[in-house]
Amino acid sequence: CQSKNRKWLDDYLQYEFTIYDMSDDILAQVISDLISSPAKFSLQLDETADLVFVRYGKDDVIKGDFLFCKPPTATTKAADVKKFVDNFFRDNGLSWNMFVSDGAPAMLGRLSGFGALVKSDAPHIIVTHCILYKHALVTKTLPPKLAEVLKIVVECVNYVRNSAMKHRVFNVLCNEMRSEFEIFLYHSNVRWLSRGKVLNRAFAMHCFGNSEFILILAYMADIFDALNHLNRQMQGGGVNIIEAEENLKAFKKRWA
Repeated sequence: CQSKNRKWLDDYLQYEFTIYDMSDDILAQVISDLISSPAKFSLQLDETADLVFVRYGKDDVIKGDFLFCKPPTATTKAADVKKFVDNFFRDNGLSWNMFVSDGAPAMLGRLSGFGALVKSDAPHIIVTHCILYKHALVTKTLPPKLAEVLKIVVECVNYVRNSAMKHRVFNVLCNEMRSEFEIFLYHSNVRWLSRGKVLNRAFAMHCFGNSEFILILAYMADIFDALNHLNRQMQGGGVNIIEAEENLKAFKKRWA
């Protein structure tokens, strides 16, 4: 039995070290490509996800890769994020050549945001704002009736999802009602895309009885779903500014 356990431990450790070795090798390849790239590189980061992606040129092709993930130990203020990005650059022989920050609003404050801190060290760097977060501002100016429906749906969803017992009871209720779905999708106020999914799921589950409320919910679910589709077209690997602009023009023409 001891020999079997020892073998299992040896296999596990070997597997773990293999994963680390593969990860280090991939990172080394990306770093090498960045250093040898004839063009300046750009970064995309989000302090709420603790992820950093990089886009750079190689062999006349624009490539996008995951660069690193290093969760901050305490707070996620702009200065904290700037520090761990600086440390990563220093440890891997990188420098601030060109940096495009595609991040949350808190990251891009004029005086104390991440972009401002970076530009204080490297004034030539270009900083842009993630366009998806601008959509989040729209919900702050919704007409009162629409805002109230959104608020009620989000409160209901988070009430159910915040407790395992409530979640199980709700699941049983949906089964008894023969609903197409049995769970709510959790709403995150940081992510615009979560609102569209939440509204669509809430409407499909037929949880509300007021006819006017249901009409408004259906209307909002359609609008948010269309915006979600546009947002997905604006993201992903290989998407450039020309494609993004064409998708935006087509969306405006379709809904004009």
